Amino acid sequence: MIDIFAVFFGVILTFLIVVVIHELGHFFAARLMGVKPEIFSVGFGKPIWSRKDRHGIIWQVSRIPAGGYVRFVADENAASLSSVADGPVIAGSLKAASKSAQAFVAIAGPLANVIFTVVALSVLPFMSGVTAYPWTVANVTLSSDVTGLRVGDQLVAVADDEITSQDTLGSLVSRLPSNSEVVYQIARDGVLRAEIAPRPDLPLIGNVADGSAAADAGLQPGDLLKTIDGEPVHAWSDLQRIVAASDGEAMAFIYDRNGSEMATQITARQSDGRWLVGVGGLPLFTLATERPGIGEAVQSGVSRSWDLLTNLVTGLAGSLTGQNDSCDLDGPIQIASVAGQAIQLGPETFLLFLAIISLGLGVLNLLPVPILDGGHLMLLGYEGATGRPLGKKMQAVLFIGGVTIIVFLMLTATVNDLTC
Repeated sequence: MIDIFAVFFGVILTFLIVVVIHELGHFFAARLMGVKPEIFSVGFGKPIWSRKDRHGIIWQVSRIPAGGYVRFVADENAASLSSVADGPVIAGSLKAASKSAQAFVAIAGPLANVIFTVVALSVLPFMSGVTAYPWTVANVTLSSDVTGLRVGDQLVAVADDEITSQDTLGSLVSRLPSNSEVVYQIARDGVLRAEIAPRPDLPLIGNVADGSAAADAGLQPGDLLKTIDGEPVHAWSDLQRIVAASDGEAMAFIYDRNGSEMATQITARQSDGRWLVGVGGLPLFTLATERPGIGEAVQSGVSRSWDLLTNLVTGLAGSLTGQNDSCDLDGPIQIASVAGQAIQLGPETFLLFLAIISLGLGVLNLLPVPILDGGHLMLLGYEGATGRPLGKKMQAVLFIGGVTIIVFLMLTATVNDLTC
């Protein structure tokens, strides 16, 4: 069941944080380039609190908590519409700065979002720890008599695939053969030995959502799935694949409960465009973790940020060129739902969500649409190429066109949320 308060609080907090970080990037870059900010606002609309600092800058909190903005001297609005337009040059304005300074101020907002993502993903390993190497079993879900694995065992290889310090459990699982059991090479008390046990991602049910299709069918935590409609279920990904393709048809589940084979019928239900039965998995074992060094954490943050950036740019390019399914474009409803779930799952999950949204905001703002930072860079490029700024009337036309494009994309994404 959706927690409306969590969704509302999560989405407001998310956009406040990522937008304020974005605007702080513009703010500090402007100060560095000699451009004078007049107003820094958290939120939009009429201020409910404000104060002027010794530099004459007004800091304010406004009624609509949907982000924020920084306004510079001579700006006509929060989008700095007049910064490169015709008109007199006013000292301290963005227009009075050099073209390189204006470009730096424009790109500093997206850059701040990228830096936040790197920092957040570098902090996460300190919160959750990183897998210690050599891999050491910290907990075994099933009985050691059944698996042969014990707490303290060091994993050397799985299914003849040697484990290295660069491996993650996910990367290892993706390389495993499609079998329900694999051979583990382990070091125990200094002796190398082999144990045959279930794969790490076995289809073992860890939780069953209240009121879900699985709960109505009688599934319980600890049940081990065997087959669905006669097809063997070796891994958790097999369950996800079969349920996703069920198209709402009833499926015959065979599972093991405390050594007894049982059967039931389950019809998946659709949620957010996906077929789900309402169960969560439980891994065969967990691994010991350790606190990373600062260098290791930063390296991890940079690497994960680059992977996110690559996937984001590839996905965005595919959506804009029509190569991707239009349903891949999530809208405000889906983002709000995920924000609510993330904030309920704890600070680590919410920080990861913030990192992803911050990076997305930074990349989207670099699109060459006049209302965005990329649009400011485009106008500066035009002025640099022609030797004169684009007129205010044409700027206004492009501004309206940019707003129209953004609104169209938002409406398309919202329709996706409701229909895909």
